[in-house]
Amino acid sequence: MISLLVFHKAQPEFETFFDRFYDLTLRTYWDRTYLRYLILASGLGLAASGAGFCLALFRARRKTDHNKSIIILGCLYLILIVLSWILL
Repeated sequence: MISLLVFHKAQPEFETFFDRFYDLTLRTYWDRTYLRYLILASGLGLAASGAGFCLALFRARRKTDHNKSIIILGCLYLILIVLSWILL
């Protein structure tokens, strides 16, 4: 949830009819400060996902017990970090 909020603050502002009518200045570039916060938040999420995966391996009762949602979440955090780094 935090990553989504930071992503929303980092993205460029979109021009609307009212912005043109009132001649408002808009930021048309990605805010690098918020992108750094996004990378930090995603890194913390990736670390938590990795810790959860390690705990799941340690606490598994059977060898066939796998928690795929933790792996998918970790992959999503990794993709978000890479994409944020490219925009930075």
